[in-house]
Amino acid sequence: MTFTIIGAGSTTAGALIPMLLEETDAKLHLVSGRPIDVVHPRVSTDTIDITDRAELKRVVMPQMPTAIINTAAMTNVDACEADKKLAWTLNVTLVENLIRVARVADAHLVHFSTDYVFDGEKGPYTESDIPSPINYYGKSKLAGENALAIAGIESTVIRTNVVYGPLGPRPDFVRWVLQALDEQRSIKVVTDQYSNPTYVDDLAEAVITVIERSRTGLYHVGGADYLSRYEFAVKIAELFKVDPSIIEPVTTGELGQAARRPVRGGLVTLKAESDLRMKFRGVESGLVSYRHALFSEHLHPTQRKLP
Repeated sequence: MTFTIIGAGSTTAGALIPMLLEETDAKLHLVSGRPIDVVHPRVSTDTIDITDRAELKRVVMPQMPTAIINTAAMTNVDACEADKKLAWTLNVTLVENLIRVARVADAHLVHFSTDYVFDGEKGPYTESDIPSPINYYGKSKLAGENALAIAGIESTVIRTNVVYGPLGPRPDFVRWVLQALDEQRSIKVVTDQYSNPTYVDDLAEAVITVIERSRTGLYHVGGADYLSRYEFAVKIAELFKVDPSIIEPVTTGELGQAARRPVRGGLVTLKAESDLRMKFRGVESGLVSYRHALFSEHLHPTQRKLP
Protein backbone atom coordinates (compact mmCIF):
# COMPACT_ATOMS: atom_id res chain seq x y z
CA MET A 1 0.00 0.00 0.00
CA THR A 2 1.41 3.35 -1.10
CA PHE A 3 0.09 6.86 -0.48
CA THR A 4 1.30 9.66 -2.76
CA ILE A 5 1.17 13.16 -1.24
CA ILE A 6 1.21 16.04 -3.71
CA GLY A 7 2.48 19.33 -2.27
CA ALA A 8 4.33 17.46 0.46
CA GLY A 9 5.88 20.64 1.87
CA SER A 10 2.52 22.06 2.96
CA THR A 11 1.27 22.61 6.51
CA THR A 12 -1.26 19.81 6.11
CA ALA A 13 1.35 17.41 4.77
CA GLY A 14 3.62 18.34 7.68
CA ALA A 15 1.01 16.90 10.06
CA LEU A 16 -0.06 14.07 7.77
CA ILE A 17 3.35 12.51 7.09
CA PRO A 18 4.33 11.59 10.70
CA MET A 19 0.75 10.52 11.44
CA LEU A 20 0.67 8.15 8.45
CA LEU A 21 4.05 6.69 9.41
CA GLU A 22 2.87 6.11 12.96
CA GLU A 23 -0.68 4.90 12.35
CA THR A 24 -0.32 2.90 9.11
CA ASP A 25 2.11 0.53 7.43
CA ALA A 26 1.83 2.37 4.12
CA LYS A 27 4.76 3.50 2.02
CA LEU A 28 4.73 7.24 1.43
CA HIS A 29 5.63 8.88 -1.86
CA LEU A 30 6.20 12.61 -1.33
CA VAL A 31 5.97 14.92 -4.34
CA SER A 32 6.78 18.61 -4.07
CA GLY A 33 8.16 21.57 -5.94
CA ARG A 34 10.97 21.87 -3.40
CA PRO A 35 13.15 19.23 -1.69
CA ILE A 36 11.53 17.44 1.25
CA ASP A 37 13.88 16.49 4.05
CA VAL A 38 12.24 13.30 5.32
CA VAL A 39 14.43 10.26 5.89
CA HIS A 40 12.55 7.06 6.61
CA PRO A 41 12.71 3.53 5.14
CA ARG A 42 9.06 3.79 4.02
CA VAL A 43 9.41 7.22 2.40
CA SER A 44 10.47 8.13 -1.13
CA THR A 45 10.53 11.65 -2.55
CA ASP A 46 10.38 13.40 -5.92
CA THR A 47 11.03 17.09 -6.54
CA ILE A 48 9.28 18.22 -9.72
CA ASP A 49 7.23 21.00 -11.26
CA ILE A 50 3.82 19.73 -10.14
CA THR A 51 2.11 21.80 -12.83
CA ASP A 52 3.86 19.73 -15.53
CA ARG A 53 1.43 16.94 -16.44
CA ALA A 54 4.10 14.72 -18.00
CA GLU A 55 6.37 15.04 -14.96
CA LEU A 56 3.48 14.27 -12.63
CA LYS A 57 2.62 11.15 -14.58
CA ARG A 58 6.29 10.09 -14.75
CA VAL A 59 6.83 10.11 -10.99
CA VAL A 60 3.42 8.96 -9.77
CA MET A 61 2.50 6.14 -12.14
CA PRO A 62 5.39 3.77 -11.21
CA GLN A 63 4.20 3.94 -7.60
CA MET A 64 0.66 2.78 -8.48
CA PRO A 65 -0.56 4.42 -5.28
CA THR A 66 -3.57 3.24 -3.30
CA ALA A 67 -4.39 6.86 -2.56
CA ILE A 68 -3.29 10.25 -3.88
CA ILE A 69 -3.61 13.10 -1.37
CA ASN A 70 -3.47 16.54 -2.97
CA THR A 71 -2.36 19.16 -0.44
CA ALA A 72 -1.06 21.55 -3.12
CA ALA A 73 -3.01 24.73 -3.87
CA MET A 74 -2.73 28.45 -4.33
CA THR A 75 -4.41 29.70 -1.15
CA ASN A 76 -3.36 33.36 -0.95
CA VAL A 77 -6.70 34.98 -1.68
CA ASP A 78 -5.37 38.33 -2.90
CA ALA A 79 -2.65 36.65 -4.98
CA CYS A 80 -5.30 34.53 -6.71
CA GLU A 81 -7.13 37.71 -7.65
CA ALA A 82 -3.91 39.22 -9.04
CA ASP A 83 -2.71 36.13 -10.94
CA LYS A 84 -5.77 34.25 -12.11
CA LYS A 85 -3.82 32.10 -14.56
CA LEU A 86 -1.57 30.65 -11.86
CA ALA A 87 -4.53 30.20 -9.52
CA TRP A 88 -6.36 28.19 -12.18
CA THR A 89 -3.25 26.13 -12.94
CA LEU A 90 -2.76 25.10 -9.30
CA ASN A 91 -6.38 24.88 -8.16
CA VAL A 92 -8.01 23.40 -11.25
CA THR A 93 -5.61 22.11 -13.91
CA LEU A 94 -3.52 20.24 -11.33
CA VAL A 95 -6.69 18.54 -10.07
CA GLU A 96 -7.62 17.53 -13.63
CA ASN A 97 -4.14 16.08 -14.14
CA LEU A 98 -4.35 14.13 -10.88
CA ILE A 99 -7.74 12.77 -11.92
CA ARG A 100 -6.13 11.30 -15.04
CA VAL A 101 -3.38 9.66 -13.02
CA ALA A 102 -5.78 8.39 -10.34
CA ARG A 103 -8.05 6.86 -12.99
CA VAL A 104 -5.23 4.81 -14.50
CA ALA A 105 -3.77 3.83 -11.12
CA ASP A 106 -7.23 3.10 -9.66
CA ALA A 107 -6.27 5.33 -6.73
CA HIS A 108 -8.52 7.09 -4.21
CA LEU A 109 -7.98 10.83 -4.78
CA VAL A 110 -8.37 13.05 -1.71
CA HIS A 111 -8.54 16.79 -2.36
CA PHE A 112 -8.97 19.86 -0.15
CA SER A 113 -11.29 22.79 -0.66
CA THR A 114 -12.49 25.76 1.35
CA ASP A 115 -15.44 27.61 2.89
CA TYR A 116 -14.57 30.37 0.39
CA VAL A 117 -16.70 28.54 -2.18
CA PHE A 118 -19.58 30.25 -0.34
CA ASP A 119 -20.53 33.94 -0.33
CA GLY A 120 -20.45 34.33 3.46
CA GLU A 121 -23.99 35.64 3.74
CA LYS A 122 -25.30 32.97 6.13
CA GLY A 123 -22.51 30.72 7.38
CA PRO A 124 -21.54 28.36 8.80
CA TYR A 125 -22.39 26.09 5.87
CA THR A 126 -23.34 22.43 5.45
CA GLU A 127 -22.35 20.13 2.60
CA SER A 128 -25.82 20.58 1.06
CA ASP A 129 -25.63 24.39 0.86
CA ILE A 130 -25.23 25.81 -2.66
CA PRO A 131 -21.78 27.37 -3.34
CA SER A 132 -21.62 30.97 -4.55
CA PRO A 133 -18.00 32.22 -4.45
CA ILE A 134 -17.30 35.96 -4.43
CA ASN A 135 -13.57 35.92 -5.22
CA TYR A 136 -11.33 34.14 -7.70
CA TYR A 137 -9.78 31.87 -5.07
CA GLY A 138 -13.23 30.52 -4.23
CA LYS A 139 -14.18 30.24 -7.90
CA SER A 140 -11.04 28.26 -8.73
CA LYS A 141 -11.48 25.94 -5.75
CA LEU A 142 -15.10 25.30 -6.72
CA ALA A 143 -13.98 24.50 -10.26
CA GLY A 144 -11.57 21.94 -8.81
CA GLU A 145 -14.42 20.40 -6.81
CA ASN A 146 -16.59 20.25 -9.93
CA ALA A 147 -13.84 18.50 -11.89
CA LEU A 148 -13.82 15.76 -9.27
CA ALA A 149 -17.62 15.57 -9.10
CA ILE A 150 -17.84 14.55 -12.76
CA ALA A 151 -14.62 12.50 -12.91
CA GLY A 152 -16.17 9.11 -12.20
CA ILE A 153 -13.31 8.01 -9.93
CA GLU A 154 -13.09 7.21 -6.22
CA SER A 155 -12.59 10.64 -4.71
CA THR A 156 -13.18 12.72 -1.59
CA VAL A 157 -13.30 16.49 -1.22
CA ILE A 158 -12.60 17.83 2.26
CA ARG A 159 -13.56 21.46 2.74
CA THR A 160 -11.82 23.20 5.63
CA ASN A 161 -11.05 26.71 6.86
CA VAL A 162 -8.34 28.72 8.69
CA VAL A 163 -5.97 25.77 9.12
CA TYR A 164 -3.26 26.31 11.74
CA GLY A 165 -0.42 24.16 13.03
CA PRO A 166 3.21 24.37 14.15
CA LEU A 167 4.70 23.14 10.86
CA GLY A 168 4.44 24.79 7.48
CA PRO A 169 6.30 26.55 4.66
CA ARG A 170 4.90 29.96 5.60
CA PRO A 171 3.38 31.55 8.70
CA ASP A 172 -0.23 30.65 9.42
CA PHE A 173 -2.59 33.06 11.19
CA VAL A 174 -1.39 31.97 14.65
CA ARG A 175 2.28 32.46 13.85
CA TRP A 176 1.54 35.79 12.14
CA VAL A 177 -0.16 37.07 15.29
CA LEU A 178 2.61 35.75 17.56
CA GLN A 179 5.30 37.35 15.40
CA ALA A 180 3.57 40.71 15.64
CA LEU A 181 3.11 40.38 19.40
CA ASP A 182 6.75 39.43 19.84
CA GLU A 183 7.88 42.46 17.85
CA GLN A 184 5.34 44.73 19.58
CA ARG A 185 4.06 45.60 16.12
CA SER A 186 0.46 46.74 15.82
CA ILE A 187 -1.75 44.59 13.58
CA LYS A 188 -5.26 45.13 12.29
CA VAL A 189 -7.58 42.14 12.57
CA VAL A 190 -11.15 42.03 11.32
CA THR A 191 -14.06 41.72 13.74
CA ASP A 192 -16.67 40.71 11.16
CA GLN A 193 -15.11 37.73 9.34
CA TYR A 194 -16.23 34.53 11.06
CA SER A 195 -14.95 30.96 10.76
CA ASN A 196 -14.26 27.85 12.81
CA PRO A 197 -10.43 27.51 12.75
CA THR A 198 -9.11 24.01 12.12
CA TYR A 199 -6.17 22.48 13.96
CA VAL A 200 -4.09 20.70 11.34
CA ASP A 201 -3.82 17.39 13.21
CA ASP A 202 -7.61 17.05 13.12
CA LEU A 203 -7.52 17.61 9.37
CA ALA A 204 -4.80 15.00 8.94
CA GLU A 205 -6.74 12.49 11.05
CA ALA A 206 -9.81 13.07 8.89
CA VAL A 207 -7.80 12.26 5.76
CA ILE A 208 -6.55 8.98 7.21
CA THR A 209 -10.06 8.01 8.33
CA VAL A 210 -11.53 8.82 4.92
CA ILE A 211 -8.99 6.56 3.22
CA GLU A 212 -9.21 3.72 5.75
CA ARG A 213 -13.02 3.67 5.58
CA SER A 214 -13.16 4.27 1.82
CA ARG A 215 -15.38 7.30 2.26
CA THR A 216 -16.07 9.32 -0.86
CA GLY A 217 -17.95 12.51 -1.63
CA LEU A 218 -17.88 15.79 0.28
CA TYR A 219 -17.01 16.39 3.94
CA HIS A 220 -16.68 19.56 6.00
CA VAL A 221 -13.85 19.55 8.55
CA GLY A 222 -13.41 22.47 10.95
CA GLY A 223 -12.92 23.37 14.58
CA ALA A 224 -15.56 23.29 17.32
CA ASP A 225 -15.56 27.07 17.93
CA TYR A 226 -17.15 29.67 15.67
CA LEU A 227 -15.59 33.10 16.15
CA SER A 228 -14.25 36.20 14.40
CA ARG A 229 -10.64 36.60 13.34
CA TYR A 230 -10.25 39.30 16.00
CA GLU A 231 -11.59 36.99 18.73
CA PHE A 232 -9.21 34.28 17.52
CA ALA A 233 -6.25 36.68 17.65
CA VAL A 234 -7.10 37.71 21.21
CA LYS A 235 -7.36 34.06 22.28
CA ILE A 236 -3.91 33.42 20.76
CA ALA A 237 -2.47 36.25 22.85
CA GLU A 238 -4.18 34.98 25.99
CA LEU A 239 -3.04 31.38 25.52
CA PHE A 240 0.56 32.43 24.92
CA LYS A 241 0.36 34.94 27.80
CA VAL A 242 1.25 38.05 25.81
CA ASP A 243 -0.35 41.49 25.77
CA PRO A 244 -3.17 41.66 23.18
CA SER A 245 -3.44 45.47 23.26
CA ILE A 246 -1.60 45.92 19.96
CA ILE A 247 -4.27 43.88 18.15
CA GLU A 248 -6.46 46.58 16.60
CA PRO A 249 -10.06 45.63 15.77
CA VAL A 250 -11.25 46.76 12.33
CA THR A 251 -14.07 45.92 9.95
CA THR A 252 -13.60 44.25 6.59
CA GLY A 253 -14.46 47.51 4.86
CA GLU A 254 -11.83 49.40 6.82
CA LEU A 255 -9.13 46.82 6.05
CA GLY A 256 -9.54 47.24 2.30
CA GLN A 257 -8.33 43.80 1.16
CA ALA A 258 -7.80 43.38 -2.58
CA ALA A 259 -10.19 40.42 -2.93
CA ARG A 260 -13.65 40.27 -1.39
CA ARG A 261 -13.97 37.99 1.64
CA PRO A 262 -16.96 35.97 2.80
CA VAL A 263 -17.95 37.56 6.10
CA ARG A 264 -19.91 34.79 7.79
CA GLY A 265 -18.03 31.75 6.56
CA GLY A 266 -17.19 28.57 8.44
CA LEU A 267 -18.35 25.00 8.10
CA VAL A 268 -20.86 22.75 9.85
CA THR A 269 -19.05 19.49 10.60
CA LEU A 270 -21.88 17.20 11.80
CA LYS A 271 -21.55 14.83 8.83
CA ALA A 272 -17.81 14.31 9.41
CA GLU A 273 -18.28 13.94 13.16
CA SER A 274 -20.94 11.29 12.65
CA ASP A 275 -19.62 9.39 9.63
CA LEU A 276 -15.92 9.56 10.49
CA ARG A 277 -16.60 9.31 14.23
CA MET A 278 -14.40 12.30 15.00
CA LYS A 279 -14.52 15.09 17.55
CA PHE A 280 -12.79 18.27 16.40
CA ARG A 281 -10.83 20.53 18.71
CA GLY A 282 -11.96 23.96 19.78
CA VAL A 283 -9.62 26.93 19.62
CA GLU A 284 -8.29 26.61 23.16
CA SER A 285 -7.50 22.91 22.80
CA GLY A 286 -5.91 23.48 19.39
CA LEU A 287 -3.75 26.34 20.66
CA VAL A 288 -2.62 24.27 23.65
CA SER A 289 -1.53 21.53 21.23
CA TYR A 290 0.17 24.15 19.05
CA ARG A 291 2.01 25.61 22.06
CA HIS A 292 3.08 22.18 23.28
CA ALA A 293 4.50 21.29 19.86
CA LEU A 294 6.47 24.54 19.75
CA PHE A 295 7.84 24.46 23.28
CA SER A 296 8.66 20.74 23.19
CA GLU A 297 11.70 21.91 21.23
CA HIS A 298 12.31 24.75 23.72
CA LEU A 299 11.88 27.41 21.05
CA HIS A 300 10.05 30.70 21.13
CA PRO A 301 6.98 30.41 18.84
CA THR A 302 8.44 32.84 16.32
CA GLN A 303 11.71 30.90 16.12
CA ARG A 304 10.21 27.57 15.06
CA LYS A 305 12.28 26.16 12.20
CA LEU A 306 10.33 25.19 9.12
CA PRO A 307 10.71 21.80 7.49
